[in-house]
Amino acid sequence: LTESDEYKGYRRLLEIFSFETLADYRSSQAQLPQLNKRQTEKLKHLTLLSLASDAKVIPYERLMKELEFDSEQQVEDMVIDTIYKKLLSAKLDQQRQLIEVDYVIGRDARKGDLQKIHNMLSEWATVCEGVIEDISHSIKKANADTVFRRRDEREFTLTLQELRTSHAVALAAGNNPGNIARTDSQFSSSEYRNEQQRTGGRF
Repeated sequence: LTESDEYKGYRRLLEIFSFETLADYRSSQAQLPQLNKRQTEKLKHLTLLSLASDAKVIPYERLMKELEFDSEQQVEDMVIDTIYKKLLSAKLDQQRQLIEVDYVIGRDARKGDLQKIHNMLSEWATVCEGVIEDISHSIKKANADTVFRRRDEREFTLTLQELRTSHAVALAAGNNPGNIARTDSQFSSSEYRNEQQRTGGRF
């Protein structure tokens, strides 16, 4: 049926609703079935999605032209309605007269778009590989820093223990100077030497 002249216009209209915009419909409107108000509104929503897919920032002026609106209020109403339908996530900037796109649901892809999609996914994969490499490098560096820090902590603990031991020994010696003096004088006295000779060194 798609090859017959009778249904050629419907096939083209289906392609427009699948991939294209209101401007594409207007360019060949004479050869296509007429759209009713509801269908035209649907195509405007789809056109907005296409515009949001191509640019993250869209001026009101361009939206008014592409969607065939006469006022900024119509643009804002269309954007808000599309957001409520969960087809688009965006912010309206009335002061700068533009919308900032955060997220947009994808439309159908043509065969000719597959290579573009493949290239985009390849670029995304490359970016992810770079991020993973950076994370791995950061993890290795963090692990190395942890090893060095623990080694320094052990060395500090040992040094601190040695200092405490030395300090304790010094304090013990400082607290008993008289005992040490008495012991030395005792061993050097004549009475001690005589007693040692008498007992044969068993004193």
